[in-house]
Amino acid sequence: MAPTIPSAEVRLSYPLYALDFDPEDANRLVVGGGGGAARSGVGNKISVLDASHDAALQIVSEIELSRDEDSVNTLVVGSRKNNALLVYAGINSAEEDLKKGKNEHFRVFAVDLPSAAKEHPEPKITEVSRSALFSTKDTEAYQRLLKISGPVGAAATGTIGRSKDAQITIFDMASATSNNPAPRLRGKVELPKEALDMDMMQISDDEHQLVYCDNYGIYTLVVSKTATSGPYSVWSMPLDVATGAKDRPSLRCIRFLTPTFVLAVANIKSGGAVLQGFRLPNLSDLGKEGKEGQGRLAISAKLPKNVTRATSLAVRNLSPPVTPSAKQNETQFVIAVTGQDSSITLYTLDHQSIGEINLISNLYPVTTFKEVHAGPISGLAFSALPPLANQKQQPPHIKLASIGSMANTCVIHSLPLRPRLLPSTSTSIKENEKQPQQQRTAQYTLALRARRPSPRNLLLGSALVFAFLALLLQSVLEVKGVSRPVVGARSFTPVRWHSPGRFYAVADVDANAGEPVPVVVSSGGGEGAANGGGLLAEYHATKRALQDVGGDGEGKEKNEEKEKEEAVKVVVLHHVTEEEVVRVEDHDEARHGQAKGWEELGEEQKEKWKAALRKAGQWGEEMGEAVFKGVLFGEIAGVVGAMVA
Repeated sequence: MAPTIPSAEVRLSYPLYALDFDPEDANRLVVGGGGGAARSGVGNKISVLDASHDAALQIVSEIELSRDEDSVNTLVVGSRKNNALLVYAGINSAEEDLKKGKNEHFRVFAVDLPSAAKEHPEPKITEVSRSALFSTKDTEAYQRLLKISGPVGAAATGTIGRSKDAQITIFDMASATSNNPAPRLRGKVELPKEALDMDMMQISDDEHQLVYCDNYGIYTLVVSKTATSGPYSVWSMPLDVATGAKDRPSLRCIRFLTPTFVLAVANIKSGGAVLQGFRLPNLSDLGKEGKEGQGRLAISAKLPKNVTRATSLAVRNLSPPVTPSAKQNETQFVIAVTGQDSSITLYTLDHQSIGEINLISNLYPVTTFKEVHAGPISGLAFSALPPLANQKQQPPHIKLASIGSMANTCVIHSLPLRPRLLPSTSTSIKENEKQPQQQRTAQYTLALRARRPSPRNLLLGSALVFAFLALLLQSVLEVKGVSRPVVGARSFTPVRWHSPGRFYAVADVDANAGEPVPVVVSSGGGEGAANGGGLLAEYHATKRALQDVGGDGEGKEKNEEKEKEEAVKVVVLHHVTEEEVVRVEDHDEARHGQAKGWEELGEEQKEKWKAALRKAGQWGEEMGEAVFKGVLFGEIAGVVGAMVA
């Protein structure tokens, strides 16, 4: 059963396509969207929401954009400038401008920081800049992806169909003291295929790394102060030959965990989705041939069965390093994945660092929020971590926001956190204490327990295997006659497999003293004599077993020995084939004909019986005629019958 997690919801007047939290205030969320330029009557807007109350969301400020232009496709909340919050958005220009080859898609808005929410908020959002970063002439292209990390940003094109000129642009953000908030373009990267998703991380004071994916590959770029290198291919989705799959899983989303690891979600063609963590190659190995220049799959987890296709991914580091260049020590990541069924599944992932060795492990599900929106989920984002100063005032929480494009709804779940317990000698604590109080980073873990794999299925499967093996062994022992009947294996196995053994030979005679042995066996074709005489050898083995049961032979009367000997007499009857001798239960003279002992047969009949038994593989010259003692023979006309004990 999923734990009770508080959530708040608000319905807006337009479809929502993009969202982002204020990086310095977890209670401020900016959303955007609209009906586009389709003259649908639905406007294009950007709204600022107050998420400080767990029970409800409030609209703080809102701006209505031109209905001649496209809706808000991407949105990133940046830094503050002059008591205003800068918001960067991707909005295509009007259709007339696109036809002229002009598309000022990169917009910058300044959001005044409000003091309180109002029922009918006055517009406090103003557009301060618009510019073009792409050089493509494709009129269907739009700003599909936007990522900003510190002073560097990246944007990627997208189209409804196949892109004719896929690009990623790298740009510098305007400084806080600059009068012009527009970005400064650094360069463009032409792509053979458009990027489906991308992420950017600052890995040192003057270096950034960008990672992006298309359907079947993962690529990375390194952005320094003076140059951009790449893209380098670090992973290509393989075809699973072992399962006989004809199609490869297709990548959908990708996010940085640390400079060493990235997390991606891939959709399986036949249905289902999987989370995959990859170890990136060292920066010095990028571009090298062979395994050195390739990433490696480090961990994976299959999403729940109800998720046949994943749509978006969000990740938050609960114990980030103090500075971008600082080493990432032990931490936990909280992960959210949305499915086509409007569900959100939470996972946790642990990062461990031992010396120079970094590992990711324990990718386990926590809970699933089902039917969060009445329609598909179009965006997902985690808030920033609560500051250390607020820990004493209220229990720490991290907020998870999701938006729905059809229902026009925004929902925020508040996930409980607890402070991360670390030894006083931990490197993370020492580095954190060196920083000023306002710059220290909080270190948390999710206060919800992850569901580790249960051993129940493994134990149940092992028990079934052992039970099957025990049943098989018992059946073999019964067929061989070395175990008392428990499963009745002799009743459904071929008669020629049966051996008299200890239990069947003795038990049958004990239960039917003075009667013929009631075991039916058949043997055919050529190996009986070589293996000890077949039925004749079996008959004498049974006879010896009866003698052993009777005691040590001392003090027994001759008439008792005679009765035992008669109890194991074997009668050979006529049979329809020449290569089979069968011992059957009871001899019926009316049915099987007259039977005689070996001494009562004529020489001609003896020779015919020898020839028939030899051909059937039940007798050989080396066995002599002594084996025929105590055996009764039916009439023979050149064929072999069966033996009845």
